[in-house]
Amino acid sequence: MAGLIIKQTPSVIFLLVSFWVQVESDYSQYATPEPKTSTGDGNHLPVVETIHFSGSSRPKPITVNITKVTKIVLSCNLTLLIAHKSPITGMWEKDGNKIDKREFDFDQNTSHLFQNYEFDFQNGSDAGNYTCVFDTNPKSEGRFEVQIPPIWTKNINEIRSDGDHINLTCKSDRYTPLYWIWSKEVKGSKVTLNNETGDRYYIHSLGNKSSLLIKSLIMDNTTYYHCDAVYEVGFSGLRIHLKVNSLVAAVIPFVCIVAEVLVLVIFILVCERKMKQKENLAEGEKIPEKLTIDELPDVTENGARHRKVESTSVQEMQN
Repeated sequence: MAGLIIKQTPSVIFLLVSFWVQVESDYSQYATPEPKTSTGDGNHLPVVETIHFSGSSRPKPITVNITKVTKIVLSCNLTLLIAHKSPITGMWEKDGNKIDKREFDFDQNTSHLFQNYEFDFQNGSDAGNYTCVFDTNPKSEGRFEVQIPPIWTKNINEIRSDGDHINLTCKSDRYTPLYWIWSKEVKGSKVTLNNETGDRYYIHSLGNKSSLLIKSLIMDNTTYYHCDAVYEVGFSGLRIHLKVNSLVAAVIPFVCIVAEVLVLVIFILVCERKMKQKENLAEGEKIPEKLTIDELPDVTENGARHRKVESTSVQEMQN
C-alpha cells in the first residue's frame, strides 16, 4: 500500500502544477490593466488639463508639471448660472499678459462656454501661469500653473561648527531628472562641484534624490550651495545656505549660561548678607521696656556735684 502511494505521488503533483498554471493564464487574460497617467514626461501624447467651473467662481488652480518637450492643451468649461447676452468674449493670459482673444456664441438652453489653448512646451520660457478669462458679469476665470517640477530640501539654512560633517540633500517628488548638478558661490560666481573637486566633497545621486557630503568643515565653507535637477526642457534649482561657526562661537552660548547662573548666585548671596546685617542692627538698637530703680541714673547726686564744682571755680577766680 505504501509503495502504491509513493508511485502515485509524482502524478498528483504534476496535475496540481498544471492546474495552477492554467488558472494563472486565465486570470492574466481577464485582469484589469493598471491605469496610466499622462504627465508629459514619457510619451508623445499631448498633456490635456481641464477646469470645470460655474458662475463667477474661481476654482483652485491646476498644476501641470512638464519634464519633456510635449504639446499642452489647456481647457476651461464654464456653466453660466444666469442669462447673458451672446456673444461673450473669452481670452487667455500668461502671467497677466493677453496671448489669445476670441468671441463665443453659446447655447441659451445649456448655457455652456468652452475654450482651450494649445502650445508646445519646449523650454523653461514656456512655463508660467496661464489663465482663461470669460467676459461675463462678474468676470469668470480659471488658472493653470505650468512648470518644471520643483525640488525641495528639509532645511535651506544649515549651521555647523568647525570640523563637523554635513550632508546637503535635494529631492524631486515623482519625477526623475536626467542628472543632478551641485555648485557653490565663490565671490559672486558659481563653481561646479564633483567627486574630483577635493577630498572633502562627495556627491551621491540616485533617481529623484541627490546629496552633497562635505567633510571636515572649515570657516571658508560658509557660502550658498546650489543643487539643480536637469530635465529635457530645462532645470529646477534650489539654493541652500551653509554657515560654519568656529569652536569659540560654539562655546559662547554655554559660557553665557554659566555666567548668568553665577550672577544669579552672587546676587542671592549679597541679598542674604544684607538681610542678616539688617537683622543684627535691629537687635542691637532695641530699648529695654522697663528699668529698675538701681539702673536709673542718680540725677540728684550728679546735680549737687555739678553745683559744687561751679562754686569752687568762682571762689578761685575771686582770690
